[in-house]
Amino acid sequence: MQNQGKLFEQDWKKSIPKEMYYQRIKDSPNQFGNQDENNPQLRFTPKQPYDAFCYYNNFLYCWELKSTKGTSISFKGSSPMIKEHQQKELTIASEHKGIIAGFIMNFREPQNKVYFLNIIDFNKFINETTKSSINIKDIINYGGFEISGEQKRVRWKYNINEFIEKVKENKME
Repeated sequence: MQNQGKLFEQDWKKSIPKEMYYQRIKDSPNQFGNQDENNPQLRFTPKQPYDAFCYYNNFLYCWELKSTKGTSISFKGSSPMIKEHQQKELTIASEHKGIIAGFIMNFREPQNKVYFLNIIDFNKFINETTKSSINIKDIINYGGFEISGEQKRVRWKYNINEFIEKVKENKME
């Protein structure tokens, strides 16, 4: 059975309209624990800053995609879902004019809901909380919003155009 997070990433990519430039940053083998004692070069593979970027109408969108079967996504602890370097790199990207960076978070159960939270709002959340994870209520309370989608038989298609417009509106406020 294929990894549910990878299936979500595939559905997201297939949802991107043709007029948008989308690039998925390839994961290095080391990120999945595939270190090989006989090949020491694998030990020094770089950490990817985030999962993907999209360019459309003079804006660059930098995204880290997360998918969980649970009710929250961790960002602290021994093996958080959101890594510190991802937070840092999205924050750096967001400091440049014309770049909107954040998290696309997929909560698979019970109803496959997807939300966007800008990295600036995410950082505000982690600075104002003692929590080690973020849930849907937190996302909404900190300015995040749901991304609409529809199930096509088994897989999902997300309304990327509507999402991009909403992100730009929030950026301009």
